[in-house]
Amino acid sequence: MQKAIQNSGSKYKKRLFFFFFIIVLLFSLLIGGFQYSQERLYRREKLEYALDIYTQQVHELVKKKQLFSIKDFSEIDTLRTLMPDKDIRISLITAKGKVIYDSFVEDLERLDNHLKRPEVQKSLHSEKGSNIRLSGSTGQSYYYYSKNYYDYFIRTALPINESVLSFLKANTLFFYFLIGLFGVTVIFLIYATEHFGNSISKLRKFAINAAKNRDIDPNEDFGKTELGEISHQIVKIYRKLTKTTEALKQEKEKLIMHLQISQEGVAIFDKKKNLILWNSHFIDYINYLAHISSHNYQEMFELPELAEITEFINTNSKELEANYIPNNDIISTKKTIIVGHKVFLFQVVVFLDGNFEISVNDITKLENEKTIKQEMTLNIAHELKTPITAVSGFLETIKDNPTMPEEKKVQFIERSCIQINRLSNLIQDISFLTKIEETNQLFPVETVDVKNMLTDMLSDFELKLEEYKMEIELKFPDELSINGNTELLDSIFRNLIDNSIKYAGEGSKIEIQNYFEDNNYHYFSFTDNGIGIKEEHLPRIFERFYRADNGRSRKMGGTGLGLSIVKNAVAYHKGRIFVKKPKGNGIQFFFSLKKGI
Repeated sequence: MQKAIQNSGSKYKKRLFFFFFIIVLLFSLLIGGFQYSQERLYRREKLEYALDIYTQQVHELVKKKQLFSIKDFSEIDTLRTLMPDKDIRISLITAKGKVIYDSFVEDLERLDNHLKRPEVQKSLHSEKGSNIRLSGSTGQSYYYYSKNYYDYFIRTALPINESVLSFLKANTLFFYFLIGLFGVTVIFLIYATEHFGNSISKLRKFAINAAKNRDIDPNEDFGKTELGEISHQIVKIYRKLTKTTEALKQEKEKLIMHLQISQEGVAIFDKKKNLILWNSHFIDYINYLAHISSHNYQEMFELPELAEITEFINTNSKELEANYIPNNDIISTKKTIIVGHKVFLFQVVVFLDGNFEISVNDITKLENEKTIKQEMTLNIAHELKTPITAVSGFLETIKDNPTMPEEKKVQFIERSCIQINRLSNLIQDISFLTKIEETNQLFPVETVDVKNMLTDMLSDFELKLEEYKMEIELKFPDELSINGNTELLDSIFRNLIDNSIKYAGEGSKIEIQNYFEDNNYHYFSFTDNGIGIKEEHLPRIFERFYRADNGRSRKMGGTGLGLSIVKNAVAYHKGRIFVKKPKGNGIQFFFSLKKGI
C-alpha cells in the first residue's frame, strides 16, 4: 500500500511538472506573440505617425491657401519636394470620392471613384485609415494612409520597398531573450516541482488516510506545518464558516441595496477582474464609455480610455502578490475621462486581498458649470475693459490739454457718456443674467397678460420704429396669459425686438405670432425679413458675449448678452428656443413658454 502511494506521488510530481511546463510554455508563446504583434503595431504606428504629419501639413496648406476653392494644387507639389520622403505620394479626394489631385498621376480623369478604397472607408468612419495594397493606377504596392477632413480626404502613401519592409519588420532580439528565460524557468520548475511535489504527496497521503478512517502515521513529517491539529479543527472551522457565511450574506444584501440607490456607478472586482458586486449606474456608464452593450465587463480593462486605471490595478496587484504592503491600508487613484460630451470621474481602490473597487461619477454638469464660469469671468473682464479704457482716454486727453477748444471737450465728454451708458447697460445685463441663473427664486410668479404686455412695450419702441421705418405685426389671440414672471417675459420679447431694430436694417418688418398651444405650453415665433445672420453663426448666438458681427454690434451699443438673457428667461419658464434662417432674408426664432410654472 505504501509503495502504491509512493508511485502515485511520483506520477503526481510528473503531472505537476508537465502542468506548470505547459503553463510556462503557453505564457512564453503568448508573451512572444504579443510582443511580436506589439512591435509590428508600434512600427506601423510610427510609420503612420510620419504619414499623419505629412497629411496634416497638406491639410494646413489647403486650408491656409484655400486650395480646395481655387482648384490650384501646384503649391502641394512644392510642399512635397520639401518632405524628407521623396517617394511620398499625395492624393486629395473630395467627400464624394473624386480624386482632384494626385502627385503620381497626371491624368486624373482616368481614375475611378476612390470612396470605396479601404483606407478611405476606414477614415470615413474613424477619421483616419490605413491599408497596404496594390495601386490600380500605378501598378505598385503602397502603404496608404487616409485622413478625413469632412469636406475632403487627404491620402498619403509610401511605396512598399526594401526600406519600408525593413522598417515594418519586428525586432527579434526579444525572442532570444525569451528563449533563454524559458530555459532558466524550466530548470527552476524542475527544482520547485520536486520540493513542492513532496509536500503535496505527503498532504495527499494524509487526506486519503483521513477520508478512509485509516490510522494516521504520527511520525509523518509535514515540515513545520501542524496538519494533525488542522484535522481536529476542521469541524469547528466549518461551523464558524457557516455562521460567518450567513452574516456575510446579510451584509452583502445591505451593500447591494445601498449600491442600487447610490447615484454613482460602483462595482467590486476580484483579483482576476471578475465582477462580484455592481449597480445599474456602473453598467450604464461602462456601456456608454465602450459604445457597446456587453456583459463581458473584463473587456472594459482593454479600453484605451482606462489604460492608466488598468495599469494602476495591475501594478498594485503584483505588489500585493509579492507581499509588499504599503504604509497605509488604502491604495487608490482618481482619473477624469472625457467621452464625447460627457465627463466621468473614475476612482479605484485596491484592497489588501487583491480585490478592488471602481466607482464612476458623471461630473459633466459640474465641469460645464466650472468652464462656463471661467469663460464668463474672462469675457466680463474683457467687455468691461473696453468702455473703461475709452472713458479714461477721453478724460486724460481733456486733463492733459487745458487749452482744448470747448466744443472738442464737449465732444469728448459726450463720447465718455456714451461709453458710461454702455458700461451701465453691460453691468445691468450681467447682474440680470446672474440673477436668472443663480438666484431665480427671487423672481415672483404671477399671471401675465402677454398681449397687453407686448402692446405696452411697442409704445416704448415707437420712436425707433419710425426712425428705421420698421413695423411690427402681432398675431395673438384676444386672451393670452402665462403664469410666470413679468420681468423675464418682458426681457424675452424686448431683447428680440431690440436686436431686430438694431441689426435687421431699415424698412424691415417684424412679425410676432402665437402659432400654437397645447395643454401645457404656448408656442411663439419671432420673425424679421432683414439682413439676417450667416448660417455659421447660428449655433453660437445664444452664447454670452458672442457677436456675429463684432464691430457692428459694438457700434450699435450691444452688450452681447441679450440673446443669452432670452435663452435663460425661456428656460426659467420651462421652455426651449431655436433659431433658423428662413427662406429668403431675415431670421426666425421659435420658442415655447409653459402656461404655468
